[in-house]
Amino acid sequence: MTGCQYDPYHRLYTAREPNDGDIAGMYILDHYCLPQGIRIEHRDIVVDLHSDGTFTAANIPPRQTDIPDTSFFSSLVTGTGRWETSTIGSDTIWGVCLRSPDTSLSTARLTGTKAPYGLIFTLGDPDCGYAVILKRKQ
Repeated sequence: MTGCQYDPYHRLYTAREPNDGDIAGMYILDHYCLPQGIRIEHRDIVVDLHSDGTFTAANIPPRQTDIPDTSFFSSLVTGTGRWETSTIGSDTIWGVCLRSPDTSLSTARLTGTKAPYGLIFTLGDPDCGYAVILKRKQ
């Protein structure tokens, strides 16, 4: 039996409060970290954080607590709404909360010590390392 022991991305997370102006922008897929056996499908995964506090998102993971399975790509969601930064968990890690009246969206953790930041959507238990990782579009 194997188990998860630590979040492999913890060292990448943003620990100091970022300026919202440095976070606004378009984020696109960098790469996936998914369990073996899940066939990778090409999807345009985009989160566009507007400076007025609104966002549009396409093909992002829904809020979930389970390890991704073979239905992962069919579960991706699209939505619009408002975004804000906040701390996540018991450590001082900063993230972006995506709030939509129509869709249950995940909170993304911010990565980097300065702009341009990145986003990580952890999938299931963060200690297992499954994630969708986005980079800021230049």
